[in-house]
Amino acid sequence: SSGINAEYGEFDNNQEGEIQEMIELLEEQGVSKEDATAIMRTTAKYPDLFMDQMMYYELGFMPLDEDEKPSKQGFVTFLSFCCFGLVPLLSYILCGFIPWNTFNGGRGMVNLAFPISCVFTAITLFLLGVVKGRFASEHLTVAGIKVLVMGAIACAASYVIGYLVSKLLLKDD
Repeated sequence: SSGINAEYGEFDNNQEGEIQEMIELLEEQGVSKEDATAIMRTTAKYPDLFMDQMMYYELGFMPLDEDEKPSKQGFVTFLSFCCFGLVPLLSYILCGFIPWNTFNGGRGMVNLAFPISCVFTAITLFLLGVVKGRFASEHLTVAGIKVLVMGAIACAASYVIGYLVSKLLLKDD
């Protein structure tokens, strides 16, 4: 938001400079100087439209849709986090009720709760990516794999950090 406020200030204080900047950005997109100048001179007559264009081209922000409400989006994000975030925890807990959750893996009994939880988490991350891809008009498989990989990296980092902290705190003196 500080970038947005700065752009509004720049437009108010240096309208001609901002118009020239936008003309250059359009030229980089392949628009002729003559057409870019005509487009930006006309757009500058409508400050809100001009600012929307500037936000998009300079800062990469899409203008807010009038129907979008940040509080609603925040609530949906919170609910999604709660629902999807419960999957690893619930799958780990429910594995305790499965009679075959351990097996003799050659080196003693192995608890299967953690690997089963990892599989359910991976499936959930992939499905979350597919849902995201549907809303973002991305290829569904690619979107699913992206979220799965990012989630796996985050999970691995968390696991390693937790392991290292526990080793440091529980170190035998």
